[in-house]
Amino acid sequence: MKKYIKTVKRFLALVTPAIATSILATSPSQAATIAYSESRFNIDNFSSSPSSVRTLTDTVTEAISTGGQVSADAKAEANFNVDANNSASNWSFSQAKGQGDGYTGSAKSLAAIIGYDFTVDKEFYFDFSGLFKLGTSIDDAFTERANARGELLYELYDSDTDELLDSFKIYGNLSTLGNNDAFVFEPSSSITLDSSQTSRKNYFGGKQEYASTSFKGKYSRTFDKLTRLTLVESKSNQVNVYTVPEPSTILGSLFSCTMLGAASIRKRKRASSAALLVNKD
Repeated sequence: MKKYIKTVKRFLALVTPAIATSILATSPSQAATIAYSESRFNIDNFSSSPSSVRTLTDTVTEAISTGGQVSADAKAEANFNVDANNSASNWSFSQAKGQGDGYTGSAKSLAAIIGYDFTVDKEFYFDFSGLFKLGTSIDDAFTERANARGELLYELYDSDTDELLDSFKIYGNLSTLGNNDAFVFEPSSSITLDSSQTSRKNYFGGKQEYASTSFKGKYSRTFDKLTRLTLVESKSNQVNVYTVPEPSTILGSLFSCTMLGAASIRKRKRASSAALLVNKD
């Protein structure tokens, strides 16, 4: 069982985004910034039952203000019910908001479900539905930044050989402002989506960006011999918002540093000239 937990933990390892840890003299514009990331996956009507199950959740938030207002929120849920219906679900949500002249906020959430050793002699199938949403918004393109990312991953393994048999992946990233936006939807050939209840949309560019999908379908795979399967479904969602100095502030700081450097050079030159005069005397 530990080998699949390690697989999930590697996937769910959240790398802290590179954000400003100190904020100096940003403009008191009172503009607002928001970023959110959410994903959900529901499974029911399993063709067989697992021998055992495991669920994992974790959340982390951070909010630092040097003059503005900031909040960060993260939530995660995971359930696996082994009964007559054999259902499972998990949900992960992260959001951060900021306003004012100096702040940084981040939120991270993860959730996973694992079903061990489904014994299958012919066909393994289940019904599923879910959603995936990312959004960012800033008011001031000079002083505000918002980032949102998320990943949803379904994997099916042969329990005896550890071979990865199938997978389904949704990934997205929004960087406002920035050019690192992405939205990936990769279902496997064993998945049949209900086109009437599946939609995808995204908008990249500008001060407001989003990427979202809602979906419903069925997974089905046939095996020609008795097989034990392990199902892993995991997701991670993370966001961060922060302020940066205005260009005028940066230029002012550079000018101040230049002037201080020039003054220091003049002082050293005067000191050297005075030393030469003393040596001549």
